[in-house]
Amino acid sequence: MVKYILKYSVLFLFFVLLKLEAQNIEVYAETDTTDYFVGDYIYYRISLKFDDNIKILPIAVKDSLKNIEFIKEEPPVKSPGKETQEVYRYIFAGYDSADVTIPEIPIYYTIGGDTSKNVIKTNSVVLAVHTVEIDPAADIRDVKEPLTIPLDWIIIFIVVLILIILAAAFYFWYRNYKKKKAGQEIKITKVIIPPHKITLQELKELEEKKLWQQSLIKEYHSEITGIIRKYFEARFKILALEMPSSELLNELKNINDAQNIFDTTKQFLENADMVKFAKFKPMPSVNEEMMKQAYLIVEQTKPENIEKLHIEGEDPIFRSFTEDMARSSTWSRPVEAR
Repeated sequence: MVKYILKYSVLFLFFVLLKLEAQNIEVYAETDTTDYFVGDYIYYRISLKFDDNIKILPIAVKDSLKNIEFIKEEPPVKSPGKETQEVYRYIFAGYDSADVTIPEIPIYYTIGGDTSKNVIKTNSVVLAVHTVEIDPAADIRDVKEPLTIPLDWIIIFIVVLILIILAAAFYFWYRNYKKKKAGQEIKITKVIIPPHKITLQELKELEEKKLWQQSLIKEYHSEITGIIRKYFEARFKILALEMPSSELLNELKNINDAQNIFDTTKQFLENADMVKFAKFKPMPSVNEEMMKQAYLIVEQTKPENIEKLHIEGEDPIFRSFTEDMARSSTWSRPVEAR
């Protein structure tokens, strides 16, 4: 009987020792420092060392925190071997100045095929979170100095090289451009439309207005005589717009090219003066005749063999027309062509 009891006692003691040996697990918790400014990241680490038949269950850290905020959990780092080592890493942050104690964190685990949970606790960690001390007499500056970006000399060299190439390309392009521009001869041609063509166009426009048909008799006669007087100024170089009709007729007598239209012009001006100054109301046929006479005066006095004048430099004809245009902008219709 004694042998039987002794036998089972030895077996029981053997299994107890075996289980105790299988429960070989160590844990240690720490932070990267114990002194933090408000807003700094707090790097918290739990280091575990245990036998390979132990399985660590998920660790609940977030619910155990007070006075600090949980930011994130980083993947654990495992180092397999005869004794497995695992490091669990967490990031916290404190936003109020205070003395903070990270409490003991329970770590649950199982052994081998046994599903019952065992527990081991970490050590507590004490740290301080405080604000930056402010010196009222000191200058305002950043809590941390700004980061400086180191110069990459290869990039600087490439940028400088590109700028040199662009500058050289622009220089050669500009030099060639100046050479081409210097070799080009720019010719400016001024085209002066002959007075008779402008006058014929103005007479046509006056016809289209149909002034006398709208009982605007005086306006019609004033415009048509004004057109012809401006034509005389440009064609014969006389101040026809400023002369009374009698003086204008005396001037026309002395111009050879105007002899064939003298009688027509005299009748033309007399009819217009009667309407403008004597309040004469002509018959429609007289109004129509005035337009015919105006066309006739222009057609019979226009220069022969001239359609348009291309004037360059100091041509005397150009100078004479320029003087006319200075007196009346109606005759100035130059066109510049390059």
